[in-house]
Amino acid sequence: MLFAAAGCAGYRFEKQGNPFQNDNIRSVAIPMFVNNTVYSGVSAPFTREITRLFSSFPRLKISTSSNTKSDAIVLGIINSPKRYATAMQTTATKFTAGELEESTGNRSQFYVPTASSYRVDIRVIMIKNPTTEDIRLLSSKVGGLVKNHPKVVFNQAFFYTGNFNRESKDTITSDSGGIVNYSKTKRYFEQTLDGLAVQAARDLEDLVINVF
Repeated sequence: MLFAAAGCAGYRFEKQGNPFQNDNIRSVAIPMFVNNTVYSGVSAPFTREITRLFSSFPRLKISTSSNTKSDAIVLGIINSPKRYATAMQTTATKFTAGELEESTGNRSQFYVPTASSYRVDIRVIMIKNPTTEDIRLLSSKVGGLVKNHPKVVFNQAFFYTGNFNRESKDTITSDSGGIVNYSKTKRYFEQTLDGLAVQAARDLEDLVINVF
């Protein structure tokens, strides 16, 4: 028995059925999440991972349109601090000396950001038999306060902090990366964003398993 229990460590229970069947929900619409952050491209990974989660529940039909006659709709609203300087903060720097000094030319020495952290909050709401008014209300700024509405299956917020490195290399040779290499920095940001989206789906799955 101990061996069998140890063999299950680290694995999630297999999904046996539709967790929302007691609410007579057999179809769910999941439109693109609303991006209220100061970052671009945030909606896609979170929408993708949450849709993947709901698609894994047996006997639950998923649609990506908000205009369908689904039994319920899942809304996602992603927020961040309103100012970029607050939302995206530098956590490590490198002084433009040594190998970077020649790349700066006649400019005065300065600090280059080499690592950053950012905040992103996501609210996921499931509404059964939704009307346009329901969607408008729960997507608004007061939507987070609507907890005990008879149509609201769940209304949950998750809070995350992401961290990523920034490229900081010399420009002495043609193969050098450059002090500011935006394409790579953007890729690092997107990779951590993908990881946060996966974590959000796991956290929502835990909520669904524990509550339903």
